[in-house]
Amino acid sequence: MSDPGGSLDIQLTPSSGGLLCTIASTRPVAAASAFAGRTPEETTARLPLLFSICARAQAGACAAAFEQASGVLPSLLIRGRREAAIAVETIREHLWRVLLDWPPILNEPPCRDDMAAVLALSNRILARLDPAGDLFSVGAGAAAGQAPGLDVLLGDLTDLLTRRIFGIAPEHWLNLIGDPSGFERWCRKTETVAARLLRSLLESGEASLGQTPITALPRLSDEDLIARMSAPDWAEFVARPTWQGQPRETSPFTRVHPLPLIEVYGAGLLVRLAAQLTEVATGLRLLSRGSAGSAATQATLGSANGIGLGRVFAARGMLAHLVRIEDGRVRDYRILAPTEWNFHPRGVVARALESLPPGPEDQVRRQAELLITAIDPCVAFKLTC
Repeated sequence: MSDPGGSLDIQLTPSSGGLLCTIASTRPVAAASAFAGRTPEETTARLPLLFSICARAQAGACAAAFEQASGVLPSLLIRGRREAAIAVETIREHLWRVLLDWPPILNEPPCRDDMAAVLALSNRILARLDPAGDLFSVGAGAAAGQAPGLDVLLGDLTDLLTRRIFGIAPEHWLNLIGDPSGFERWCRKTETVAARLLRSLLESGEASLGQTPITALPRLSDEDLIARMSAPDWAEFVARPTWQGQPRETSPFTRVHPLPLIEVYGAGLLVRLAAQLTEVATGLRLLSRGSAGSAATQATLGSANGIGLGRVFAARGMLAHLVRIEDGRVRDYRILAPTEWNFHPRGVVARALESLPPGPEDQVRRQAELLITAIDPCVAFKLTC
């Protein structure tokens, strides 16, 4: 049975000039057209059934698009609660990689018990943030104030991250990002799976693998993005997006961009993995301070002209939903996801893989899988070397 979310087929072929990478995608990038003819309420109810990965980020972009199209600006309390839920989801998505995908790279079993604890805690936190399950409904107005018991749950999450991920308080770990020598000491002396994987890259000389000339997606105006997603070739754009004729990257690395570490280790594998850890610690900080997601979503009061754009910074990058409403029903619905930017056939993943040095097939495969995991597709992939 085929995966309803699609998949990526990544092939590396040796050539006289080095590796050549081809990326083919079966992702259903036009699946949101199924919402045509639906009401906003029907669409928001069906969206989680169609897009289960990063479901709250998808719901946040959906609600924001409909609200902008209708000239509705949700309250600060609603926006803050939505952003907190997306922050929890982002932490969970990154920890899924750290606890389940990183250990096998070290020839160790996945940390399933730890991930089960993360899932249980995140579900309880999300239930406190959205007790009625209507937080992402269009024009939501029920959520208000501090969620009861949230501080205790966030304390439990902090303790878990301290013991199983960072080995030190997450807030203390964030200070190391600006101190390359302190960061390296942490890698070499800490025994969590995260530290040991980064240490293995330092010891193997693989820390700088995968540097590319692909630049970050710039901050785009609503007008520019709406125009591009509404153009006659919109289907090609959302399948293989470029900006000003060039593939771009949108990822934890482009959001965090830890310059001190880049200056020492280069913009490669080690810094990309560290960026995922940084987002975990930063998300926890924002949740604990009650300011989660202050930069996660872009809420704009629409003109009520029936056109709305919702943007959310999801775990893997910028997610954009564009909706056009006529007579209270969806005429067009389009989604631009971060995976299409990062796994563009000539994008950051392809260029990073082509930069790998020649070597035995098992070495190339291992390094390629590391890079793909670091940039992180939201779907399954098949790698052929």
